[in-house]
Amino acid sequence: MSEGRGLISLTADAVVVGAGIVGLAVAYYLARRGFSVVVLEKDYVGSGSSTRNAGRYRVHFGNKENTEFAIRAIRKLESLSGELGWNGIFERQGYLWLVRRKEVLENYERLNEELWRPMGVPVQILTVEELKDRFPYINTQGLIGAVYGPQDGAFHHDYLVMGYYERALDLGVRVYEYSEVKSISVENGRVTSVSSSDVFVRTKNVVFAAGAWTGDVMKRTLNIDVPIKPVRREIGITEPVKPIINTYIIDTETNLYLGQTMRGEILGSIELEGGEGFLPYGNTLTWLTAWAREAVRLVPSLRRIRVMRVWSGYYEMTPDHSHVMGRLSTWPEGVYVLSGFSGHGFMFGPYAAELLANYIANGVIDPIMKPFLPDRFVTGNLIKELLVI
Repeated sequence: MSEGRGLISLTADAVVVGAGIVGLAVAYYLARRGFSVVVLEKDYVGSGSSTRNAGRYRVHFGNKENTEFAIRAIRKLESLSGELGWNGIFERQGYLWLVRRKEVLENYERLNEELWRPMGVPVQILTVEELKDRFPYINTQGLIGAVYGPQDGAFHHDYLVMGYYERALDLGVRVYEYSEVKSISVENGRVTSVSSSDVFVRTKNVVFAAGAWTGDVMKRTLNIDVPIKPVRREIGITEPVKPIINTYIIDTETNLYLGQTMRGEILGSIELEGGEGFLPYGNTLTWLTAWAREAVRLVPSLRRIRVMRVWSGYYEMTPDHSHVMGRLSTWPEGVYVLSGFSGHGFMFGPYAAELLANYIANGVIDPIMKPFLPDRFVTGNLIKELLVI
């Protein structure tokens, strides 16, 4: 699509595709560095996974690369209320992994001694008796122990999305909702323009930060293959009740997770097989009954609590369950990606966005970015992350 034909015509230093937490953060940090920025969103601000997630964060991952990134990313995340002027309502409730098999517990113990403790984020390995004492509401039948990460916690995603949105607007970022990217022009190996359903932008840089849709839009507009696939996940919340659950519970065998919000709602999900592809937003009776059954089995006092609302969203999965950021030298000049967070986009996104903005502005790759560059899918140096919740 070319300039004209009724389109809004603009010029900008960079175009960001996607107005979720990642895209808005990239736009904000680029604008802070003096860039003029246009954001194009095919739906409304925050319409994707940014406002459909559980609002939890952690520093405990299954490899050095993601753990180191998480430690820095959570430090950034917890500072955002002051930076953005919106209260993210952070609360360190901790994560509690419940273990039913000896080999699983031994793996957590190994991670703790070889990775987490040396990096300054040790977990506590609990016996069943200690678990009963500290979390008496949990049915410990079948458990052999637990792992507690006190550094992990919760936040309110909506406020942080709106915080980035407002601050970006304050810096002159132009955000166009319901403006799906249709084409990208390249001349002499360099991006020259981006066209959406209603906007034409002359630009030299485009950042793909469209979450689960990133792979599709990069393939459609530039014939670039980035292995990011959508997987639908379902989640639910109950009516508010008195305080019951004082941490974030993950059953490592059933893939159930449960937490309680400040208002008292029980929030959680259970991972079932399937869900790959852009399945319609919605929920299934199979998932709801499985979640309710396992939640009540684990925390019997939830038996008579009513479910208030259920919804779904997409994980943006890469082959190694780790995010991808930066660019390949074989891509047209000015093309960048930040996506594929595989279920931990909100907790990693703001820090990753700031790193990427620095890279775009000065051309220097921060060392912590290097393992996550897209060239790993070419070289085979994957970052295999197994602790995906």
